[in-house]
Amino acid sequence: MSSVKTTILEVNLVSAQQLSEKKSSKMKTYVVAYIDSKKKHFSRVDKDGDGNPTWNDKFFFVIDRDSELFTSTSSMVLEIYKVRRFKKDKRIGSANVLLEDLMQKGCSSNNETLGHRFMAFHVRRSSGNPQGILNIGVVTLQQTFSRFLGSKTSLDYRNLS
Repeated sequence: MSSVKTTILEVNLVSAQQLSEKKSSKMKTYVVAYIDSKKKHFSRVDKDGDGNPTWNDKFFFVIDRDSELFTSTSSMVLEIYKVRRFKKDKRIGSANVLLEDLMQKGCSSNNETLGHRFMAFHVRRSSGNPQGILNIGVVTLQQTFSRFLGSKTSLDYRNLS
């Protein structure tokens, strides 16, 4: 483990595939992302992708390795919801990603370790059965960026202005 105690994760929520078993299913979807269930981020709603949505949304998470929220089993939860007009939105599925997996360094290029990677995860229904793939990009930012965030543990980039 590195001596850096604070890590900033920039999570780029890219897209998903095969979220619906029905070929003609019309869906509007969004994602709820969180590490701490008290601080959730909501993506924009994809209105055109149906079972293959594209969000291209970005969130920042501050990971403090000394925090009680950070353990070897700590994870980021990404829940995908289907918008319903007259009922509560329906959770299609979710992906749980270990923070350690997200914070690993990326590939090497010219003897430098890059902190960015693209990853794909199975989306699982409440039953545990797989239902599609979720694609994200992850960038590990330097500790000095945490001064910009102050005491916040996560941030939606739309709130930066």
